[in-house]
Amino acid sequence: MKTAIARRLLRLNRGFYDAFAADFAGSRSALQPGIVRALEALGSFRSIVDVGCGDGRVGMALAGGIAGHRVSRYLGVDYSEGLLRQASPGMPPGFRLMVCDVTSADWPNQVRGGFDAAVCFSALHHIPGARRRLRLLRGVRSLLKPGAQCAVSVWQFLHAPRLQRKIVSWSEIGLRPEDVDAGDYLLDWRRGGRGLRYVHSFYESELMGLCRRAGFAPSDVYRSDGHSGNLGLYILLHTVIY
Repeated sequence: MKTAIARRLLRLNRGFYDAFAADFAGSRSALQPGIVRALEALGSFRSIVDVGCGDGRVGMALAGGIAGHRVSRYLGVDYSEGLLRQASPGMPPGFRLMVCDVTSADWPNQVRGGFDAAVCFSALHHIPGARRRLRLLRGVRSLLKPGAQCAVSVWQFLHAPRLQRKIVSWSEIGLRPEDVDAGDYLLDWRRGGRGLRYVHSFYESELMGLCRRAGFAPSDVYRSDGHSGNLGLYILLHTVIY
């Protein structure tokens, strides 16, 4: 994908989440079961970085002791100031949210690493281009201790007919299908107004290969969420020690 197209799609998504932050946060009342399962599967950790944290609800769940975790350091990073403003107040000491453009090349330099674990839930599918997605995952890995655990999830919207009906033509934003990559879609949003956002649909093998190239070793993969139980593809990882 050409750099100019990728930047255009990133601006589209950032504008979407800033404009519809309250409506988007309000459409999700609780953690998805796949997230809860992932947090349980990560085992014991005292510090965690949450990449693409949105309104910080994973951090609040960890602060409440979900899955028995006793976390002393949580950092949630997201490029949408609008979503971060939706975060519930009252996070405990050691829990922090930070505006950070995780699509930039140097974003890990803004974060002090050495984390026991990392999560990246429902963010990777909003990053256009395989090269940028790989860069993001390598950035996540750089923040982790050797042998640390990580969980990544992506949206499987093509599994639901009602979500397939949200797919609209690229012409709505002045692009052609050949301007984007295979598996790229433009989706419609109609809560609190009309918006559009870019989403990439992953094959399991595609996500697995991307994680391996980033320096992770997959330990488990599963599907969860939604009425059908398959709207989220989750992969559990640990860092490869070279």
